[in-house]
Amino acid sequence: MDANTARKLIVSQHEAIRASLAECLGIAKRVRTGESSELELELAFELMRAKVYEHNLTESELIRPLLASTQQWGDRLIDRMIEEHLAEHVAMWAVLNQPAVVVALELEELAADLDAHMAAEERTFIAVLRPEVISNHRK
Repeated sequence: MDANTARKLIVSQHEAIRASLAECLGIAKRVRTGESSELELELAFELMRAKVYEHNLTESELIRPLLASTQQWGDRLIDRMIEEHLAEHVAMWAVLNQPAVVVALELEELAADLDAHMAAEERTFIAVLRPEVISNHRK
């Protein structure tokens, strides 16, 4: 997959995760007021978890090969992704893998963390996934 297509795919996944997260936040509020069921919340979380999981796989499969061939900063970015980025994934999964009712109690904090994580990806990894940036660093 070329850099433009990869970047667009990852950004579209971020948008889908943000939308799913917003839906979960709404359902969690309704669960607290008795307007929605815990089952509805669990189903919404399962959908969000699936989107996050797919996104993590996409990143692992696409970003590394595109950046690995660059001479100047590819290795440094890949190392950073492995050390910091994946550590964030592990921390978020520790929260996401709890029962939905438990996650709902921490959902606003999780939403802020997840949004900050995706925004950081957009400023770093995704910002360099442009053919002209990659080709300039191969020279």
